[in-house]
Amino acid sequence: MKKKKKLGLGFADEIAKVRAQTNRSERYISANWTENLIPNFNPETSELEGKNKWAVTIFLSFVLFAFFIIFLRLFHLQIVLGKQNKELADGNRIQVKVIHAPRGVIYDRNGKVLASNSPGFRVYDPETKKIRILDREHAFEMEVKNDPRAKNLEVDNIRSYALGETTAHIVGFLGEISQDQLKQATYKTHKAGDWIGKEGIEAQYESILKGIDGGEIIEVDSKGNKIRTLRTNAPIPGQNIYLTIDADFQKLVFEKLKEAIQKSGSCCGSALSADPQTGQILALVSFPSYDPNLFTKGEDDGILGEILTDPNSPILDRAIGGSYPPGSTYKIISSIAALESGKVTPQTLVEDTGVVNLGTFSFSNWYFSQYGKTEGPVNLVKALQRSNDTYFYQISRQIGEEALTSWSKSLYLGKKLGIDLPGEVEGLVPSNDWKKQTFGEVWYPGDTLHMSIGQGFLLTTPVQVLGFTSFIAADGILNKPQLILKVTRGNTVTSEFKTKVIASGLVKPDNLKVIKEGLEQVAKNGGTAWPFFTFPISTAGKTGTAEFGHPKNKTHAWYTAYAPSDDPKITMTVLIEAGGEGSTNASPVVKEAFRWFFSPDKTSLLKDVYPVSTESAQQLGE
Repeated sequence: MKKKKKLGLGFADEIAKVRAQTNRSERYISANWTENLIPNFNPETSELEGKNKWAVTIFLSFVLFAFFIIFLRLFHLQIVLGKQNKELADGNRIQVKVIHAPRGVIYDRNGKVLASNSPGFRVYDPETKKIRILDREHAFEMEVKNDPRAKNLEVDNIRSYALGETTAHIVGFLGEISQDQLKQATYKTHKAGDWIGKEGIEAQYESILKGIDGGEIIEVDSKGNKIRTLRTNAPIPGQNIYLTIDADFQKLVFEKLKEAIQKSGSCCGSALSADPQTGQILALVSFPSYDPNLFTKGEDDGILGEILTDPNSPILDRAIGGSYPPGSTYKIISSIAALESGKVTPQTLVEDTGVVNLGTFSFSNWYFSQYGKTEGPVNLVKALQRSNDTYFYQISRQIGEEALTSWSKSLYLGKKLGIDLPGEVEGLVPSNDWKKQTFGEVWYPGDTLHMSIGQGFLLTTPVQVLGFTSFIAADGILNKPQLILKVTRGNTVTSEFKTKVIASGLVKPDNLKVIKEGLEQVAKNGGTAWPFFTFPISTAGKTGTAEFGHPKNKTHAWYTAYAPSDDPKITMTVLIEAGGEGSTNASPVVKEAFRWFFSPDKTSLLKDVYPVSTESAQQLGE
């Protein structure tokens, strides 16, 4: 057996020494490493260990609190406001474009277009803070140029008026709805930015002409560009309106009134005509006028400003909104009051002395003032024929001012007739009480004399003068003046014109017969309406020359008439402001209007009115 090799007695001691040195080296390295990695680290220090625990606790608490707040916020956004936020998100992705309903078309009685629509667009202009109406060309140009406003384009219609200024006071114009109007019950179906009727038929029948808007639901990208159309609801157009006026007759009256105004050196006037048996308005003109297309397009605020600030007020509808002393046209009512009082008969004679003296005041007859002549004995028929002031001065002293006031109100002076247009005024019928309240003075006998010939404080509108003229023409029946003939939706008539009697049975037939005889004599030899002396049809009328306090003593020119005198089909009243004598300047307009109305060949009479062109020939229906 082989013996183990022995290393000697000192080997074990050497091993022990090496191990002891190794342990000291390890402890030194360990301590040196800790110092290098974590300076001043002492794991046995209990105080430092406690501070670290508090710091960790605070940090963890802060983290937990922050996460709790975030959780609450997410809960609020996703659960509480989830539906609302979803709608907002969809709103950014889905947009609704309004498709505005076309307004109803306005026609004359024969189907000729007076107000119509053409395709267009609308857009909000942030610079002017207004809604602009654009035609297709301007809208496409905006899109081509990548105009930011193009994203807000809405389909709309451009309103156009075929006869422009000729029918402006009848059809009116459109304008953007105001904030005050939006609060009114009348416009409860409207919204901000809508265009509504501001004047004329457009305003009067807004609820009929306005349709029901449609809409288009589209999907857009993040930049607002259209991706696709999701759904479309077509708009429902407004109902169409047919008016009682004749477009050709309206044009002729407008041009003849314009000529007469310019010839007389006047600035302004009005003319209107009706069927006395029904109250249908056949023509209604106010001059000066304006082009309603300028308001609809709204392209030039400067031009609109000029129209609105013009001292001659072209916006004013003088036919229903102007108040004037009626002059001798009022003698029709004075005649009614005299005969119905029983104090005056058709045979009552008044001696024309040229001047009537009342205390220190004198009241002269126009014939005496201008020519120094008198008429001799005058009865009612001759008084109307010659428009004799002396006769009416004397009979008014017999019947008094109360009779004149009462009959004036019975025939709708001093109140509205109710024509279906906005802007009608009441005029003024003075009385003793009115004068006391207004001037603090009593009614003097001279006031009665002035009133009997249509002067003094009395004020009437042209439509009121037309009214009491129609009352005589229709044998004592006064019909409400109306402009709407019928309303249609497509080919279906939804409503039609109905005659509305507002006064009748007031005057005895025999008294009406006497007054009509006197008015017939006005248009015959010896009367005051000399332009009608050779007219082929028998007519009846009354001239008027009214003073109104002009510094140069200018007078308003009136003529009111009806024809034929034995079976009236038409009544007409013309006023020319500061136009001189009614017989010279106003009656020729009526004469030309009657000539056209009764002519079998109306087209030939319109050659001087309409320009000769293919377009106008089509418009006339030739």
